[in-house]
Amino acid sequence: MVMRNLFTRKISVVLPTMLTIQSFGTICSFAGAVVAVQAAADLGVKSTSIGIYTAVIYVTGMLAGLITGSFLARYGVIRTCQVALFLGVLGLGIASALPFWPVAIVGAVLVGMGTGPLNPAGSRILARHTPPQWQPFVFSVKQTGTPLGGMLAGLLLPPLMVLYDWRVAVVAISAIPLVTLIGLQLIRNDLDDDRDPTFRISFDGILTSLRLILTSKPLVTLATAGYLYTFAQMSILSFMVIYLQEANGLSAEFAGGIFAIIHGSAIPARIVWGAIAGRFLSSWVLLGLLGVMMSGSILAMSLFMPTWPFWLTALIAIMLGASTNGVLGLLMSEFARLAPEDKVGETVGGAQFFLFFGIVSGPPIFGAMVEFGGGYGNAFYLIATTTLAAGCVLLLTARRGRVD
Repeated sequence: MVMRNLFTRKISVVLPTMLTIQSFGTICSFAGAVVAVQAAADLGVKSTSIGIYTAVIYVTGMLAGLITGSFLARYGVIRTCQVALFLGVLGLGIASALPFWPVAIVGAVLVGMGTGPLNPAGSRILARHTPPQWQPFVFSVKQTGTPLGGMLAGLLLPPLMVLYDWRVAVVAISAIPLVTLIGLQLIRNDLDDDRDPTFRISFDGILTSLRLILTSKPLVTLATAGYLYTFAQMSILSFMVIYLQEANGLSAEFAGGIFAIIHGSAIPARIVWGAIAGRFLSSWVLLGLLGVMMSGSILAMSLFMPTWPFWLTALIAIMLGASTNGVLGLLMSEFARLAPEDKVGETVGGAQFFLFFGIVSGPPIFGAMVEFGGGYGNAFYLIATTTLAAGCVLLLTARRGRVD
């Protein structure tokens, strides 16, 4: 099937809609990291407390994702996403209106409740409208919304903080998801045509989502690899600037440039990997090769020296971004493909629990290795070893044909 025929289907509306929701929804979860230094003084905490704020977002998102399946079945994907965007806006709003640390944590909980449903919701509707051979590509395009959201937060918030302050900036940027959720009402009836108003909401869905993963060997294998990949991803993203500045004495401009390259390279990488997977290589083989690429690029960065030319450091940053930050679309596509019929939302919610656990646990464990385990060298070796192991397991599993 050529791409022209793909977009004669309903996916021509569904994909841009879910990409927009993913982009503007993740603005809410990235905003705190961008304003952390300015907000810390008003909140009465150190700027490093952003780690606690971020952890609360993703722990809440882990749990919210587990119960999303029931809400998707009863209310539909678009209505669920409207509520998710509203919760994100509300979380940013109360954190900026009442600059008090406990209130900020409550705001993080609300943002997490809004973040958790986005991947299960997107996976459910994309799987329903996308031909199987195009799912890796479509899912990967949708997942570019995450780095796009981060880039939008990074581009819009700093100038607004210069003109006003961090509170006004956060409120201003939250207008974007607010307008989006209102606009979604125009297409809600058309895209939520599979909702079942009689479906019973049950928190038993938490156990159902986890059981779907734990009772399937391919899903357990994929979730474990996904955990190790997101563990490495967030370790790199959380410590790269500090590593370049504090451990190597480089400027904030240099470190920020490398950080931007890691984020920016993930956008085209996700699209390219999605176009390759399922058409030229199986998704499992490609995910395995990306694990090997992660390991190699992490080891290369561990050897970094301030005397290196910029182009060499930038090349390694591109490899890091394309691998560590480029796999999520492929993972989501495979979780949806392996899900039982009519259980895509629940399966992706269960898988997301493991992916978000990697996001939450990676930075503190990596930081502990830096502090108490022999410095950055050993910390880099840890994540290089685990991603290499995950990649090899995926390649061996694919070779043995155990991916269904």
